[in-house]
Amino acid sequence: MGVCRSGISLYHCIPDWNCALGSEIEDMSWITIIWTMNATVCLTLAGIHFFVWLRSRNEWEHLLFSCSAAGAVVVAACELTLMRTETIEQYGTVMRWAHVPLWVLIVSVVWFARMHLRAGRPWLAWTVVGMRTLALVLNFVATPNINFEVYTGLHYIEFLGETISMPEGTIHPWAIVAKLSSLSLLVFLINVTVEVWRRGDRRRAFFLGGSMIFFVTAGAVHSVLVERRVIQSPYMISFAYLGTILLMAFELSREVLRATQLVRELQASETGLRESEERMTLAAEAANLGVWHYDHVQDEIWASDNWRALLGFTKAERIGFNGFLQRVHPEDREAVAEAVTKALAGGGSYEREYRLVLLDGRKRWIASRGQVEFHADGKPVLIRGVSLDITARKQAELEVQRQRSELVHLSRVTMLGEFDLPPRVIPSVALVSSRIKLGLFAERSVAKRPSLNGLGSRGSIAQRA
Repeated sequence: MGVCRSGISLYHCIPDWNCALGSEIEDMSWITIIWTMNATVCLTLAGIHFFVWLRSRNEWEHLLFSCSAAGAVVVAACELTLMRTETIEQYGTVMRWAHVPLWVLIVSVVWFARMHLRAGRPWLAWTVVGMRTLALVLNFVATPNINFEVYTGLHYIEFLGETISMPEGTIHPWAIVAKLSSLSLLVFLINVTVEVWRRGDRRRAFFLGGSMIFFVTAGAVHSVLVERRVIQSPYMISFAYLGTILLMAFELSREVLRATQLVRELQASETGLRESEERMTLAAEAANLGVWHYDHVQDEIWASDNWRALLGFTKAERIGFNGFLQRVHPEDREAVAEAVTKALAGGGSYEREYRLVLLDGRKRWIASRGQVEFHADGKPVLIRGVSLDITARKQAELEVQRQRSELVHLSRVTMLGEFDLPPRVIPSVALVSSRIKLGLFAERSVAKRPSLNGLGSRGSIAQRA
């Protein structure tokens, strides 16, 4: 068995260790434990949300919450130090510097409520910040601080089984500025809560706004009662704001969980959308269709590879409306532009056939059809549509139209006897004339000849007879 330094066996030393540990536990007061736990909770939350903000710099609510929680940590440390002070000078110095973290705490809470809840009148928020800043400046101008004009001494009270220091003295006239800043903060929080309630988000209004009003009011009233010596208690501002900070942390955590869920849903939606786009692209390619949409606000045309190939654009080339019109045949540009303008003006749909002039000089006929999408305020946002290369069909239609016109002309020449034509055309005229005569003769023969159906009917009757 081992021995301790005094030469006594370790077995006999164990009770001494237990007694030493028990005496250390007894020396640690409930005040130290409670205020330390308060500061630890706030410090942990401040660190967590500060790292969240570092990962997402545009989430300013997390930075504001981190600042408010850090301010509450220092306020709790100042309150604990005030209870341990032994001289008036020490008490006045700690009280003066306690206004700095209190300023950080209040300003952070104001802008957190303004940005996170998106409510509250801006001038009220600036009033709170201005009043609190004025109180901070006056606090360092006044001697010893803005709370007391003169400290006459310290008195001691029993709190949670321990003796703590409490000030005695004359309240400073400028202390009214600090009280007005607390009142303006309360008015601002009431305004935020009412706006959120009227907006329809009653859970946030009651749970977050109402609770912040309660804790801020409780902290302000408690501080006044302590300074007036109505109640025998230390300052407990950090605990009043601890409730507010816990509620803010719960709200932010709920938002983070909701954002995570939305990200998962968005990923699933993107997967489904990608599959739908692949199916649509496959169908469009099978039908030789080009898919496109025209963003009227950004003046940009997104198009599938087929559409770009039809119009002669590269895959990476940015396409604007004017750039598209430059590919349209000069004779069709005005009509295409008018059709798009009419659709955006309220027509709702777009349909047009037009010619393209490619960079190599070739011409194509394109048929396009689209539908306009409007914003909630009625303004057009974009046009979605498809395009099809109808060059072969148009060429066939033009060829048929040309042949029909030529046939009509030759027919007119034949019927009117207009033979003042070049020799190379006369055989064609004779051929058309003979065809017309044969056609007329055939029509007359058919008209005179009895119907085959009628003959068949008479034959069947004769057989029955």
